[in-house]
Amino acid sequence: MAKETQKQTNKNKDKNTAEEQVSTVRVMREYVEALGVALVLAFIFKAFVIEAYSIPTGSMASTLMGRHKDIACEACGFQFQLGIKESSEIADSPSAPSITNLWNIWNILWRRTPRENVVTTKIVAGTCPNCYYATYLDKDNTAREPYPSYNGDRIFVNKNVFDFRNPARWHVTVFRYPADPYTNFIKRLVGVENETLQIHNGDIFVMKNGETEFKIQRKPLRQLLSMLRPVNDNDYVVPMIHKIGYPERWQGDKVWGRSEDYRSFRCDASDDETHWLTYQNIVPSSKDWLQLLNHRLPMSQTSGKPQLITDYLAYNSDVTVYGDRMPSEITVADSPRIKDRKVQQIIAKNPGVGQNWVGDLALSCRLNIVSRENMSGSVFFRLVKGGIAFVCEMDLSNKCATFSIPDVPEFKLFAVDLPFKTGGTYDVKFCNIDEELRLMINGKEIDLQEKGEYDALCLPKTKLARDRSPTAADLEPAAIGVKGLTAQVEHLKIERDQYYISCDARMMDMQCDLINSPFPNYEGGIREILTTPSQWSELGKTRVTTFELGKDQFLMCGDNSAQSKDSRLWTSDGIPHYVDRKFLIGEAFYVYWPHGWFIPGTNIALVPNFPKMRWID
Repeated sequence: MAKETQKQTNKNKDKNTAEEQVSTVRVMREYVEALGVALVLAFIFKAFVIEAYSIPTGSMASTLMGRHKDIACEACGFQFQLGIKESSEIADSPSAPSITNLWNIWNILWRRTPRENVVTTKIVAGTCPNCYYATYLDKDNTAREPYPSYNGDRIFVNKNVFDFRNPARWHVTVFRYPADPYTNFIKRLVGVENETLQIHNGDIFVMKNGETEFKIQRKPLRQLLSMLRPVNDNDYVVPMIHKIGYPERWQGDKVWGRSEDYRSFRCDASDDETHWLTYQNIVPSSKDWLQLLNHRLPMSQTSGKPQLITDYLAYNSDVTVYGDRMPSEITVADSPRIKDRKVQQIIAKNPGVGQNWVGDLALSCRLNIVSRENMSGSVFFRLVKGGIAFVCEMDLSNKCATFSIPDVPEFKLFAVDLPFKTGGTYDVKFCNIDEELRLMINGKEIDLQEKGEYDALCLPKTKLARDRSPTAADLEPAAIGVKGLTAQVEHLKIERDQYYISCDARMMDMQCDLINSPFPNYEGGIREILTTPSQWSELGKTRVTTFELGKDQFLMCGDNSAQSKDSRLWTSDGIPHYVDRKFLIGEAFYVYWPHGWFIPGTNIALVPNFPKMRWID
């Protein structure tokens, strides 16, 4: 009996063991099957729906970042990105050495090339777009910041979007480069099929098949806001330089008062006169900064003078050193505060001067209207382009906004209702972009029902002709006026529109599209011209380049127009200027990994950078 019981027990154990083995095999099989299904779904998802890409270059800056450095300006604190070209990567950067530097290391270690014969390159400075101070980036910088280089943005791309709709203008698009279909490019689609496109004065004009006139192409609000570039953010003013007498950018009459930190302004206008707070684009050169840092007013010919707003982009402002040799255009400036001769040389270089005048601007601020009984009075926003003022008057008594071009009576004055109460604080943005007036209140665009469009008045030989040049009035391109009430303004910003440089394979000048450029090849002369109205007669007369598009043909341009080899220049490679529909991959829609932050004590950038994750417009 005991033996039978033992046999039964052993049989049960064997059965349990067998069942456990079967169960283990089943679980393992289920895991393998689940993993296989997940991989198949991932491949299907990647092939047909969404795929991740990385941005290698800066042709779409500042919308999308290629390899770059994040910099907080040492003078004003404004944060900006500085692009990294492969030929100018910092040699000893632990985050990602360039191919050139790896080759140099190989030569030193294995081919025994003498170190003195190895030429390394490194970026040693970048210029702030807000105050034009050139921040020194080399290892011996005064802030002791490492200024590491980061890889470009990583993005998601919707690959099946074109199965449901046609490619859309102004959308950021990924495609295979026609000259090398194994290489993917990313640009903004600016031209669609069956149209003739022109680039003129930084804008895009289109004539559809069967039409006889070119019409300007306006950006939807999301794309417009994404493509605005900083000119001045008054939250990052440098009070020190103004306390010693350097002119302020925002200046008002005696009724206007400002805060001690120079960041906000208040006007108590009890009379019927309009009192103006006016912006002037006064930016110190790097040579001026050498004097200002030592509490001395600079004495150069252009110091303290307002200048025209141009298409300068900080992303392109790198100053590169080859070995121990400084670039030839850098000059030495005497500074008792800065003893290091090399640092003096770097700070004396300021690449932050664009050569294309930009008159399409946006003015924004936080407007605080002090409450009163029987509120009356008005607040004015004014932008100037080509000597012509464009005005938005906010009438507080009637709670409406009136838009006008005072010097052009042909423009029909019109008014719209505003969401204003008696007093209160409002975020206001007034734009004169793409030959259209636009207004936003608290982040929401006011519907002007296309009444703000004035392109029909921009014919040749008229006051609003597109080839008109700037005048002395453009030295005060933005202003805020107050009449009959008390108001305070802060968070003042001036931004400019995207500027597409007009060029093609025959005209390879990607820096300036003037027909007769007055600019010499050295920086001092450029600044002098930008501050002198008598030199501006040719500044509105730019080249016009034309591109024809047939069925399933699309034109692509980079947002960083001065550093983008796009449709404008492809014919130099022996290929058409367009992208055929068969080469289109999809639309970029989200930056899921801008770049990570470094794990403390390591060179591994894996800490998520949540603030810069964003939708792509």
